[in-house]
Amino acid sequence: MRILKALIKKEFLQVGRDPATIFMTLLLPLVLMFIFGYGVNLDVGSFKIGVVVEGDEPQAVSLLAAFRNSKYFEVESGRDVRQFQDEITASRLKGLIVVPADFSRCLLSGQKATILLVTDGSDGNTATLVRAYALMALLNWRQGLLAERGLPAFQPITLESRSWYNPALISSHYLLPGSISVILTITGVILTALVIAKEWERGTMESLMATPAGIYQIITAKLFTYFVLAIISMLLCWAITIFWYGVPFRGSFPVFMGIGSLFLITALGQGLLISTLTKNQFLAAELALISGFLPSFLLSGVIFEITSMPEVLQAITRLVPARYFVDALKTVFLTGNVWPIFLHSSANLAILGLAFFLITARKTDKTLA
Repeated sequence: MRILKALIKKEFLQVGRDPATIFMTLLLPLVLMFIFGYGVNLDVGSFKIGVVVEGDEPQAVSLLAAFRNSKYFEVESGRDVRQFQDEITASRLKGLIVVPADFSRCLLSGQKATILLVTDGSDGNTATLVRAYALMALLNWRQGLLAERGLPAFQPITLESRSWYNPALISSHYLLPGSISVILTITGVILTALVIAKEWERGTMESLMATPAGIYQIITAKLFTYFVLAIISMLLCWAITIFWYGVPFRGSFPVFMGIGSLFLITALGQGLLISTLTKNQFLAAELALISGFLPSFLLSGVIFEITSMPEVLQAITRLVPARYFVDALKTVFLTGNVWPIFLHSSANLAILGLAFFLITARKTDKTLA
């Protein structure tokens, strides 16, 4: 413990003498939070929805078929809304359309026929598009029905839309929680990779190798130092998201800290592995960008819907730690404590983090050769 304390003290002193480290830890998250909050727009393509048809009338069945035939939807049908509540909460379904039992009767009698659309507001951009595509499918079906059955030209059909978890569909409410994972990837993977690679270039790592400290003590000291800095960045992002942008926080703060800590350990382990393999700042920066930042930005679900990606990319996203952290962040901010999502995310992050740590320890030879 005496050696470990001395190593940790050395790391903090080194950080204090490095303005670039302080900038990337404290100032860069502030800049990126403003960029994500004001400058990013989203777009997605295909959606998986549920359709509840409460009646057996031909018009209701025909409407179900219209949604099935739409190129924008993959439809799961059922008879009860309760069948799909957990699916919506877990974001496995992007919308739920309810065709009430009196739909056909109202339609044929000339009364206003109402259809309910429930969307997952934790991704407001997707919710908006689901509503637009659902309305398009409904209008196309209505035109075909009027022509086929000779119904009155004015046939009132209303699509009543509700969004769970983010009723106003404020973009920052679903964008900012996910962007925290991207920012922490920069702090954890890129910063750690560059700093450790710099030590290899300067020869200070060889000096550490010549001390009585063991390899696990050296790795633990470096992980602990940059873990503390990354925790500060995470708390800073959390505070800005809630108090500046007004994003609701409906889950548990200890859960947020716990899953966030798992993600940071994984990111730090990835950064240590990159620096160990390259031992060069330029190569470390390139590898950290390719394996850390870009996947967390493009393949985590923050910007692009994972289910709309090719199957090969969907498989690759399973190796991206940010994917699991994004799921947990959107849930803990907008939905609340949904333990199946938290447990799934935590388990995957723990596996990836352990793998990075073990590979790093194996690849770091405590030798001057």
